[in-house]
Amino acid sequence: MSSDMLDEPRVASAPEPEPPARREFDLSYRRIARVSLPMVLSTATGIASQAVATGLIGRMGGAALYVRSVYSPVSFLFLALTTGLSITLQVVVAQSWGRGERDEISPRLGSMARAGIVAFAVFGGLLVALSGPLGDAVQIAADRRGEFQGFLAAMTGAAVLGMLGELCSAVLRGMGRTGVAAIITALYVSLTLSVIIVVGLVLHGGLMAVPLASGVAGTTEIVLALAVLLRSGVIHPRGLAQWRPQTPKVLASIGLPVGASSIVLAVVNLLLLRIVAPSGQAAVAGFNVGYTVQTAVIVPAVGLGSAVAVLMNQSLGAGGLPDSRTVFRRGLILALVGYAAVTLAVVLLGGPLANLMSGSPAVAAEARHFVAIVGPTFGCTGLMLTVLTVLEQVGHGPLAVAMNSGYFVVIVAVGWVAANARHDVSALYWTMAIAAAASLVGGLPIAARAAQRPRVQARA
Repeated sequence: MSSDMLDEPRVASAPEPEPPARREFDLSYRRIARVSLPMVLSTATGIASQAVATGLIGRMGGAALYVRSVYSPVSFLFLALTTGLSITLQVVVAQSWGRGERDEISPRLGSMARAGIVAFAVFGGLLVALSGPLGDAVQIAADRRGEFQGFLAAMTGAAVLGMLGELCSAVLRGMGRTGVAAIITALYVSLTLSVIIVVGLVLHGGLMAVPLASGVAGTTEIVLALAVLLRSGVIHPRGLAQWRPQTPKVLASIGLPVGASSIVLAVVNLLLLRIVAPSGQAAVAGFNVGYTVQTAVIVPAVGLGSAVAVLMNQSLGAGGLPDSRTVFRRGLILALVGYAAVTLAVVLLGGPLANLMSGSPAVAAEARHFVAIVGPTFGCTGLMLTVLTVLEQVGHGPLAVAMNSGYFVVIVAVGWVAANARHDVSALYWTMAIAAAASLVGGLPIAARAAQRPRVQARA
């Protein structure tokens, strides 16, 4: 397919690079794996850290866990904002890096940081101002209203620091330095958990140790990432003060769909729990265990898809549309091989893992039931998530959101009707399994075709 077949006339592929530049771009499986592995591990680390942090908060007492649980819907919104901003920056940095425009990276980072600060100031300020009605909406207990409002305000400030730190790490990932970014992420997680343990548990600081930990870790991430970028000569303080007028447009085309996907996932999780609830507490707990296993298996696909997208965007920036397609095809093969192995592991070890994570025989039985039905299709979901993540980062975010939304609408609608009709949660599980397999057969060709028609963002 030639470059004149890209979707929009104003969004065209870059001209073909000179032969030396093309030789410098490594398209090997080894390079793709080397860039992908740190991002996969970093994503998995982030998921694991959330579970550990929840466990630590639970040890502070039921009241602390209650307030944190009520705050959870807000945390998903902050996460959506941060993810949209960081992925957008990662894309534009990767393309600038591929074009050899190192001087563009500082203005891009500075522009995205200012846009993020404004977004968080407006959104966070609105949440704090409306914390009373918000507390009513989530039906918080009257004796916990003041604690919730204080925690919300503190977490809003900490979220700004976390967002800025994530933007700095996104620059490193866009450059292809995913190993350094993963190390900084690991330090962020370690520091967050350490502060929660020391201040919250050992010193009895309670729940307010959580925003303190997030703020300290976010500041540390900013300092470390900027130190690496300054040392490598990529970031220049004067360049950070420049503004790129394309920033809002690029955020709308990339960041908005990415953030929307995060919100869709949060809403779907709540709806699935609502479907399972009539089956009893053991079924709900077992579903949570099984869904946690599924999340642990499929979420690393986001890291793999992001790494493939980084290399695709770098090659696009260098003018290599054929190179970009080669990266995608090879990344897809790696994902296929990886998730085939993961599926086999789930089939063989999923039941024992569900037992290990369950707190009672009844819950363990429900968790095993979920894994036995849905587990064999975890690989289908992971493979599709890899490709949809690529779509979000090569200019096809709206298509990714549409496919994601359609998939979940089918699961929720059919699963709800089937579970109610049969009075058996198994109907929901079979719906999830069949939908995952069907998405691979029907959706993968569509998504893969679009991924091989990437869009290069406008230059500065």
